[in-house]
Amino acid sequence: MVRIAVCDDNIQELEKIQDLLNRYERKAARCELSVFVFCAPLELLSHVEEQGGFDVYLLDVYMSGMLGTDAARELRRLDSKGEMVFLTSSRSHAVEAFEVDAVQYLVKPYTEEAFYSALDKILNRMSEERRHMVTLKSSEGTVRIFSRDILYTESSRNNYQVIHTIQGEKIEVRITSSVLFDLISPSKSFVKCGASINVNLRFIRQIKKGMILLDSGEQIAYPYRAYQNLKDEFLRFHMGME
Repeated sequence: MVRIAVCDDNIQELEKIQDLLNRYERKAARCELSVFVFCAPLELLSHVEEQGGFDVYLLDVYMSGMLGTDAARELRRLDSKGEMVFLTSSRSHAVEAFEVDAVQYLVKPYTEEAFYSALDKILNRMSEERRHMVTLKSSEGTVRIFSRDILYTESSRNNYQVIHTIQGEKIEVRITSSVLFDLISPSKSFVKCGASINVNLRFIRQIKKGMILLDSGEQIAYPYRAYQNLKDEFLRFHMGME
């Protein structure tokens, strides 16, 4: 079951999206969709705050009361890790969309093929991340970790790495940084930053030369020489550039 929240203050657009989702579900036959409709960003935020988040958010940008990109930032603040797609009439907020880890930014009138392609990308990513788990020996015993739950890893003492998770855990494992990267890299969301840091591209909010800002508010210092590769990998991951 994939839970999808649709937020748009235009009733006709809501009906169009619901129709597209119904047809996609019948056509794909790969999963069951549960669709929740919201006519205002504050209504969506209130629901998430009280009852928890969704797997996927389909958000208009221009809505009364609040921009969809601002609503997305609030969703991330509420710790919602759902995939986001923006459906809008302007390209003006594309940069803001990718800052909140949007999977796609579709400009109206978008085609049915483009809409379905965005959903395919989301479901493929969710399927891959949900099944990818690594088993490691920590200082407290054997641990199993979903790669999607890893914010970043950093070198500690000799041949030890500290894994930082989205749950706030810090897990120390005896392994080299390169070997750990090889174990978690099949999820395709990790990038090496120099010799000692592996970071999950999903949780990067901003990249500066020598500094990474994560959605959690943490800042990671990394070697200046790694900046160009980090920037290229960030764009590839978020914009589908190969």
